[in-house]
Amino acid sequence: MKNLVILSLVVLVYTISVYGQEQQTQEIISSKPTIESSPSTYERYGDRIELLGIKIKDPLVLCQVLIAIFLAIAFIQSGLDKIIDRQGNLNFFDEHFVKSPLKSVTSIALSVLTVMELGGGLLCLFGAFYALIEKNTIYIFYGLLVIALTLLTLFFGQRVTKDYIGAAHLVPYFIITMIAIMSMY
Repeated sequence: MKNLVILSLVVLVYTISVYGQEQQTQEIISSKPTIESSPSTYERYGDRIELLGIKIKDPLVLCQVLIAIFLAIAFIQSGLDKIIDRQGNLNFFDEHFVKSPLKSVTSIALSVLTVMELGGGLLCLFGAFYALIEKNTIYIFYGLLVIALTLLTLFFGQRVTKDYIGAAHLVPYFIITMIAIMSMY
């Protein structure tokens, strides 16, 4: 460890001294910023972007696909967890809603949420592939709508139980979903 620190310091001192010498010997040839000399994404690819060899219409569609994949991962995992550990989730729901008017419908609520999460996640996942293959984001849009309704349902449950921190944790997911929906003009 001691040798690594010494080696790092030697490299740092050498780099600073070489950089200082270059700065002293070089003249400023042009006052143009270097960023202008590199081609923009539009200049390089035109109105098409490629991701792993798949042409994408524009950066907005790329963002929609990536958001759809992100939400698909989150919601499919959550839905599968509700299936795999249904009893543990049901116990959590029973405990979480014990002092709320929803305490008598926890089993039904868990089933509905499971279907909504899996449905929204699978629609987003299918929509991402469909957008890349068919160049149409309609299934992403449908998946985002289901996810938005799922998040509103979860938010409602958190607020009813006065779990304000849990409700606050849903807000970033809802914002991302709304941004993606608004980008679908």
